[in-house]
Amino acid sequence: MTLSAATMRDLRPYLGDSRVLITAHMRPDPDAIGSVLALREAVLQVGGTPTCMLEDECPVRCKVLPGAPEIKVAKDCGGLPPFETVIVADSGNRDRIGEVESFVAPHARIANIDHHVSNTRYGQLVLLDCDAAASGEVLYEIFIELGLRITSSVAANLLAGILTDTGRFRHSNTSPTTLRIAAELVEAGASLTQLTEQLYFSIPAQDLFSTSQVLSSLEFFADGQISTMFVPRDYAVEDPDNLIDLGRAIDGVEVAVLFSEMKDNRIRVSLRSKSRINVSEIAERFGGGGHERAAGFRMYGTMQTVQQRLLPVLSEALQSR
Repeated sequence: MTLSAATMRDLRPYLGDSRVLITAHMRPDPDAIGSVLALREAVLQVGGTPTCMLEDECPVRCKVLPGAPEIKVAKDCGGLPPFETVIVADSGNRDRIGEVESFVAPHARIANIDHHVSNTRYGQLVLLDCDAAASGEVLYEIFIELGLRITSSVAANLLAGILTDTGRFRHSNTSPTTLRIAAELVEAGASLTQLTEQLYFSIPAQDLFSTSQVLSSLEFFADGQISTMFVPRDYAVEDPDNLIDLGRAIDGVEVAVLFSEMKDNRIRVSLRSKSRINVSEIAERFGGGGHERAAGFRMYGTMQTVQQRLLPVLSEALQSR
């Protein structure tokens, strides 16, 4: 843990405010959702009044998490006055909160809680631990330092983020500390079995049909070291990033890329690497960010034109390693 106790204690005044806006990045994953919901309970425990708001709707697989119905979508919140106190979780860049920004008062105090190495350190209070596997891991340490209760619902939400950001404890970001915290959360009432079933093995039938279409777009470049796949907008895939693990798992592939069409005519690019390429550095060159082995960015264009812009950069990175 790289955060000081004093810095973590500085969060308490934010939690106790009469109006606290809690948000996270666009297209939220379980770590973002779980962090927002755990923070909601933290605010309630301290005596504040939380409002959880995101740019996008809660993913279907995350709707089973305790408190998920409390999350609002920005487009449905017209008329709410701006918030003077804001807590942003799991978002390396302030711009990634999207339309929620319109609910942030011009001089709001912002607490930035995250674990991404690409975090731009925005906000008046930065609680950033790049050694943590997930924002849920950072929040666990904060809960302990502030003497907040790790209820069974808090435990489930934090463990959901840790479980998914470590790829079910498979990725290299899984440290001894990560495993110890996960054990503490299970002891506090979170069910690892139930979360795994809900988040990974409750797949809508349509997703399987769409997955076959996405897999048919698989291509290889750089002598098989790069794999790419396309997700057209009309393919309903609840969690397309799960597909990228298949591309990365192929023998000989170092970098897997998934190009997904978005409603705003941008392309969402997800990057995963095995051991040699720091995909966070590559994502940052295109305005994105993330982790050394998992990162992404968004760009206007077609899937094919974005692919054409990215491939030379990836090939150059491979040649220099």
